[in-house]
Amino acid sequence: MAREPVTIKDVAKKAGVAISTVSSVINGNEKHVGSATRDRILQVARDLNYRPNAIARSMVKRTTTSIGLVITDVQNPLFNEVDAGVEEVLAAEGYHLLLANAMNASSEAEAIETFRSKQVDGFIFMSRSRYYPTHNFASLKADNIPFVVINRDMQDSEINQVLLDDFGAGLISTRHLISLGHTRIATIAGPLRDQPVWRSAHERHRGWRQAMQEKGLPVREDWIIPCRYTYEAGYNAARQLIEQNPDKATRPSAIFAANDSMAVGAMKALQEMGLRLPQDMAIVGVGDLPHLAYLHPSLTTMSIPIFEAGRVATRLLINWIKNGKPDCAQNVTLSCTLKIRESCGSALLNPVSNRA
Repeated sequence: MAREPVTIKDVAKKAGVAISTVSSVINGNEKHVGSATRDRILQVARDLNYRPNAIARSMVKRTTTSIGLVITDVQNPLFNEVDAGVEEVLAAEGYHLLLANAMNASSEAEAIETFRSKQVDGFIFMSRSRYYPTHNFASLKADNIPFVVINRDMQDSEINQVLLDDFGAGLISTRHLISLGHTRIATIAGPLRDQPVWRSAHERHRGWRQAMQEKGLPVREDWIIPCRYTYEAGYNAARQLIEQNPDKATRPSAIFAANDSMAVGAMKALQEMGLRLPQDMAIVGVGDLPHLAYLHPSLTTMSIPIFEAGRVATRLLINWIKNGKPDCAQNVTLSCTLKIRESCGSALLNPVSNRA
């Protein structure tokens, strides 16, 4: 026969104190309780293997100490970094995480409804940087439910946002190539034509274009290859660039790839076509996936502060939950960092910040 669960009344009886005193200690409100009494209550709770009733506590406190994280691709290593950053802060604050994978705006709306039914205390949203519509957030705003959005640039002064400096990633990557003497720089630009629009692709492309223009370098439309953020797309784009420009004297001498997967695919294609990296072609990516330092040659790339984005977003959210909605929306932009490795002909150890 199963044992009856230990209750707060059992703890109070064995410790010789009032139920309200045990409740104060268990819930962390023991300022008025002496240290000896507090220690005795906690020891009794351990001896009896007492487990607080989370549902009852949430009803009393009007909080579930749970946060809903809605992301678009749980298999993407960069999204794992967001998850890790969020959980680090939540653990320190005594909250736990509920995770939903929402591949599009429709499934995002479903995730919101599911988490609302579970009465989460707030939301964090991280998508693939696309300009998704804002109507999914209308009910959250109307009901004053705390939420923070990572890297979607909602163009809404009432939404708390953490943005990544994708423009700076394109600008500084291209400036680095120019500093090495390259003047013919192509770009594998990512999904510029997809709908909904990809913010990261457009911002990184804008950075590449500005770096070229500020030095008066040619911006050739046939050297701009829009494609998906995949290894295969990068591979095909690099082959296209070389096949259309076979003359070494006039073809690009460097490539800015707006995503590391495309950069790795491009490196494979270039090496298969007999080009040496970086002697015949330099290349820079964006993302800094963990394995890139171990390629041959290792890939120069812009490191995106995804982990920190998760931490900052969670701090903003917890502050709203604990202290009330801020008077004005918080917008934080996090800088990326250039990791210089061998694919550009240099393997310097000191990273260059895009604040330069």
